[in-house]
Amino acid sequence: MKGKKILMFAMVCVIAAGICAAAFTGCFGSDANEVIITGSTSVTPLMEKLAEAFEAKNGDVTILITGSGSSQGIADAQKGACEIGMSSRVLKAEELETLESIEICKDGIAIIVNKDCELTDVTSDQVYNLYANGTAIGSVNTPVNRSNGSGTRDGFNELIKNSEGNSLKELKELKGETQDQTGSVIERVAGAKNVMGYISLGSLNDRVKAVTLDGVAATVENIKSGDYKLQRPFVLAVKKDAELSDAAKRFLDFIQSEEGKKIIADFGCIV
Repeated sequence: MKGKKILMFAMVCVIAAGICAAAFTGCFGSDANEVIITGSTSVTPLMEKLAEAFEAKNGDVTILITGSGSSQGIADAQKGACEIGMSSRVLKAEELETLESIEICKDGIAIIVNKDCELTDVTSDQVYNLYANGTAIGSVNTPVNRSNGSGTRDGFNELIKNSEGNSLKELKELKGETQDQTGSVIERVAGAKNVMGYISLGSLNDRVKAVTLDGVAATVENIKSGDYKLQRPFVLAVKKDAELSDAAKRFLDFIQSEEGKKIIADFGCIV
């Protein structure tokens, strides 16, 4: 009887250890061939293109991508809820204490209006006053913001300045509406002539119109030259003390390969 009790106890310990291990590794997907990636909704469409090409060549791997905002992706990477976090802003000093930052490209932020809107060019000062004070630019009187935690919002607010050099980032509150996703900004602008928003250049489509900023168009060439000022990096965040799965390592290698760089460039970003 005593021997049976010892055997049963040992089995329980093994099962419990297995459950604990599964719970821990479950943060990185249900099996070793799943890579969980969360974060910036601006980076998400590009990451989906890269994942599609990678999976076509690596049938044993599944890339699971969730667009949840830059800050969420960074937080997920820090706590081990994902292997790779996506960010459309530079990581902060305190975030770099626990995370490694991998810049994969640079992206422009396009200022968009309705296709039938009369605006074709705006100044940084005009955009600042629309978002800061609600001052209309022609028929446009409704600015659309991204939500807090968005890397696109951080970049836009830091780079848009008035004639005195003050940035939107310095303000506690902005005028207008807030949308959580890149797609919802496009939908809102496409549906009304009096609305202005901003999105990743790589997400620009023919449903809306990008205006020039201070006479400079949001193009790859102008971003490369530095003439177009609304630009920011696309960054991947991985935890410094975590051992990435083989699948995640292979995917990161693919992103930084010549094939990956071509996909990024074809998407409209600058490698």
